[in-house]
Amino acid sequence: MSSIKFFLPKFCLFLCVILISNYPVTISAKTDMVTDTENCLLCHRYPRMGRYDKTGRRRIFYINEKKFANSVHGKLRCKGCHTGLNQIPHTDVKKVDCSTNCHLKEPSTNKDFSHINMVNKYKQSVHGKNARGETIPFPEDLPDCKYCHNNRMYTPLNGLGAASQALLNETVGRCEGCHTKKEWADNFYAHFALRMKKRRAQKEIVTLCTSCHGDKEKMARHGLESVGTYKDTYHWKLVKYSVESAPDCVTCHVTLGHSIHEIRAKSDSLSPVHINNRIQTCSRQGGVQSCHPGATNEFSTGRVHAYGIKAEIASTKFDKDELSPDVAASSLLLKRAKVEIPAKELFHYNILKLLKLFYKILIAGVIGFMGLHQFFDYLRARKKH
Repeated sequence: MSSIKFFLPKFCLFLCVILISNYPVTISAKTDMVTDTENCLLCHRYPRMGRYDKTGRRRIFYINEKKFANSVHGKLRCKGCHTGLNQIPHTDVKKVDCSTNCHLKEPSTNKDFSHINMVNKYKQSVHGKNARGETIPFPEDLPDCKYCHNNRMYTPLNGLGAASQALLNETVGRCEGCHTKKEWADNFYAHFALRMKKRRAQKEIVTLCTSCHGDKEKMARHGLESVGTYKDTYHWKLVKYSVESAPDCVTCHVTLGHSIHEIRAKSDSLSPVHINNRIQTCSRQGGVQSCHPGATNEFSTGRVHAYGIKAEIASTKFDKDELSPDVAASSLLLKRAKVEIPAKELFHYNILKLLKLFYKILIAGVIGFMGLHQFFDYLRARKKH
């Protein structure tokens, strides 16, 4: 199938040509929606609009007008983020750059709003492509802004005393006492509500992180364990069964009071999982979520994730050829296994392996003996009859 095959009806393209050449038509938005002055929804309002890209993947370019208008980016114009839209069909659309200035004023400074502060923090994080000026291997593996962010709808303020819709309405009403423009008050309240609660539930956060950290080959290329080592822990069980104070990935890997964009490598002295910072991280002092307030130094040095491939490598004389080609090329996983699994940890790992083997033999023996007992009992019963 052609890479430029569109699902949009042919008459839509005809209307676009007319629009560009002669008639400045404007699509009227519904109540509380921004008028589409750029006329993008003339085409993008059709649910089946899209094409196949060069790889054969189906791309959908439909925009739900109502949902977009009520999202965090609902007041922005399309060309505020997308460039290269001057031709129809769009053949030179540039990738969205989240660090550029938006067509909004930041209310605390009255300057053009920009995500550049967060972008700079991300670049210096463990996920950034130029973290601390170092050359990052396999930069194509690293997530960009859109990997984690989507244009989420504003969510109502739950908890924090806002238990009913009536109370929510009353709160907005108090805002409108001074801020007479209802639309501004509604948006400010929605933004405040969004920031006063977690944007994602614990399971959502683990699912998002797992989508990348669950890839064993990708993690091995960077000398990391896969997220399976977390899913073997009690922490994951709490998240799995929706315990309110359950610790997800962010709880331990983001310093209290900092942004998720600032996740650091555990070898970084600023990382909350660095050996010198673990008491503070485990005790969660000063945070809303209380984990282990009585954490001691001995407690905080204990293993949090279960043993994984690194312990297996450290306890076995692995040949590079036994690992994936990427790992064999960099030897990063092998090097880190030797450094990160000390003799004490290796001893614990080998004891656990022996215990697992013992229980497997014990379970097999008990079940086998029961089966043999039942078989002989069956033979005896037949002999009697």
